[in-house]
Order: sequence, then structure tokens, then C-alpha cells
Amino acid sequence: MLFNFTTWLPEAFLNKEYLTRDVIAGITIAMIIIPQSMAYATLAGVSPVYGLYASLIPVAVAALFGSSRYLATGPVAMVCLLTSVAVSSLAVGDSTLYIAYAVILALTVGTFQLFLSLIKAGNIFDRIPEHVLVGFTSAAALIISVSQLSKVFGMPKISIMQLSDLGALLEKSPVNFESVILSILILMLMYIVKYKFTKYLTFSNLAVFFAVIISISFASTHNYSGPIVGFIQPGLPNISLPSLDSFVGSIPMLIIHTTIITFVGFMEAIAIAKQLHVKKPPKDENGVELYKDPTPVNSNQELLGQGLGNISSGLSGSIPVSGSFSRSAVNEASGAYSGLSSIITMLVVGITLLFATPLLYNLPQATLGIIVIFAVLPLIKIKEMNELYAQSRNLGIIAWITFISTLIFPLLSIEIFEGVETHIWTGIIFGFIVHILFGKKYESD
Repeated sequence: MLFNFTTWLPEAFLNKEYLTRDVIAGITIAMIIIPQSMAYATLAGVSPVYGLYASLIPVAVAALFGSSRYLATGPVAMVCLLTSVAVSSLAVGDSTLYIAYAVILALTVGTFQLFLSLIKAGNIFDRIPEHVLVGFTSAAALIISVSQLSKVFGMPKISIMQLSDLGALLEKSPVNFESVILSILILMLMYIVKYKFTKYLTFSNLAVFFAVIISISFASTHNYSGPIVGFIQPGLPNISLPSLDSFVGSIPMLIIHTTIITFVGFMEAIAIAKQLHVKKPPKDENGVELYKDPTPVNSNQELLGQGLGNISSGLSGSIPVSGSFSRSAVNEASGAYSGLSSIITMLVVGITLLFATPLLYNLPQATLGIIVIFAVLPLIKIKEMNELYAQSRNLGIIAWITFISTLIFPLLSIEIFEGVETHIWTGIIFGFIVHILFGKKYESD
């Protein structure tokens, strides 16, 4: 049932233990989403501050109107990559239009998701073939990782064509070895904190936060020569409708990108919401559950929450958002009781925007690149695709075809319609077509 978003509020506020846990979880998520959102914003091709804007109002709106107790909404790597592809094609490479088109995308994605929720189309997402998604997300995660290597090497963003003359490229933009060394050290730090201190969840969950603090401290106290984030405009975002006068892109391309971001983004959100819902509440020493089972996850309700979250992001002048696998898992592991934790996250991000942006001035770009790489590497599921091939040869082949086509189509850039060229999104569409033609009868293998 839609608009069932207030039932948890009285209990969370009246129970001191639940309230404390929501506050702790909300602050923990804020410590993660602040650096992550800045990194993901650069992945989307816009300034880091827009990542912070997308981590403000949309976080609370999606929690209030969604059905999941744990789902943490905000900028995510996959949606930001798709946004980058969309805005670069719509703006025909004019980077000054990127944020304007990203805002339009947030509104169109949110409106489409809201429409799907109102017609109760949530069950559509239960029918999307998992093997196609595994192939697509693995390839996309690989593309994301490679796209961040320029930050790791302290170089400006480069194209594949520039790699054909590597000598000239290095002469014009030499590798910054301080950035490389810092990247390696930060990656090692995050890995150790995240995976070697699993007994201390609060500590291990803050791996990204510790990486940011240490890298800022290093860049501030030493004569660090690598690129840094620099000035971030303080203050909260203005709430307004964007002007459509500047939009001169292809309408068919806008529709395609809106559809792809809607489906891929929501698949990520609903998957983590359902995964965390089936986990049973922990028990105390007497075997009594510490809190009641979460209410069932409703796909239509989540579409409503994600749709309104994206619309609020567009009205805030920012980028499309979705549910985050990593932050939602941290939210649950931190003991969050309700969506109130997301409101706490919003408040902490707001305080950061108002008073703490100068502290982020010396944040190395290399750290942002490593944060993105660290987040998406687990999504490259080569082992899983091989296992799928062993279980069902045909479904495994479809997964690998989707994977390879997602990598190849951006390189080919074939014009399939006036103003519409193939890119990463073509891979998942191609995978769906192959699945429809050859895969359905093998799903039960």
C-alpha cells in the first residue's frame, strides 16, 4: 500500500534504545556517504559538491516514502556511470551542460519511477534475468575502475585515442608518482580496515572515512603535488525547477537513458532491500529478538520512494540516485531500527555543507578514484559467470555475451538512429535481446 511511511516514527522516537541506534547508524552512514558521494559525482562528470547535494534531501525522502527499513539512498557508482554516459552524449561533449542535463535526468528518472509505482508495475523487476544483469554489472564495474585510473596516476581525464601515442601523452601530462603511492597506500588501508577487522563492525565500516581523514592530513601537512578537490561551495542547494531552455539534446536518447537508469538503478535498490529484509533481527542473551521483523519490502512502495528521491535530487540541482548496496548493509549492521537513520544522515550532510566544506579542500583526487575502485571491484563477478556457465552453458554464454558487448559497444560508437549512438547501455539491451531469443527455455537448466 502506498504512502505507508509514518508507522515507524512514534516507536523510534519513544524508545530510547531504538533512537540511539538510529542516531549511531545515521552518523556512520554520513561518514561514508560524504566521501563516496563526492567520488561518485566526479564519476558522473560533475563537481564533487553535487554528490553532497544528492546525499541530502533525497536520502530522507526515499527513506520516508519507501518500504525498506534499511535501504540507504544516494549517489551510487553504477547510476553515476550511466549518468556520465548520458550527459556526455546528450551534451555532445560540452561539459558546461553536464550538470544541467544530469538534473533533467534525475527528474525524468524520478518521474518514470513514480509513474511505475502508481500503475503498480513493481513486479516487472522480478522478471529481469539475473544472468544478464551479472554480465552487465561486471563489465560496467570494470569500465568504472579503468575510468578512475587517471586520478590514481594524477593525470587529467584521457581518452582511448590518446593512448595510441603514449609518449606524447606522458610528455604533456606526466604521471604524478605521489598520487600513485598515495593511491596504493589508501587502497591497502581500506582493505585492511574493511576486511581484517570484521570483529569490530563500526570500525571496519568506516574504512572510507579513515582513508579520507588520513589522505587529507597527509596532503595538508606535506607538499603534496597531486591534484586535489579544491574549493567546494559551502551552503545548502537551492530548491527550484530546472530550466529546459538549454536542452538541445536528442529526445530519443533522453528516453533511452532515462529508461536504462530507471531499471538498472531500481534493480540495485530493490535487490539490497529484499536481501536485508530476509535477515532476522539479532537476539539478546535470553534469546529475545531485539526488535520486531521489518515490514515486508514492497516493490511499488520502493518505486515510490526512489522516484520521489530522484525528483527531490533534480529539484536540488543534482544527479540521479539509487539505493546503495554497501551503505545499506552498513546501515543494517550498525543496528538501525528505522528510516530515521537516513534523516540523521541528511542532517550530518547538511551540517557538512554549511560549515565543513573547507576541511575537504585538500582531499586528493587520487583518494576519490581509489574510493570508487574499492567500491566497485567486488561487482566484477568473473567467478560467478564461470560458475553459471558450468551450471547452464546457454545462460553462461548469455552472461558472457552481455559482458563482452557492454565493453565493446562503447568502443564501436555505432550510430543506430539519428543522434543515438551505441555505448555501455547498448550492452544490457543486447543481452536482453539474446536472452529473449535463446535464454528463456534454459532458465530452469
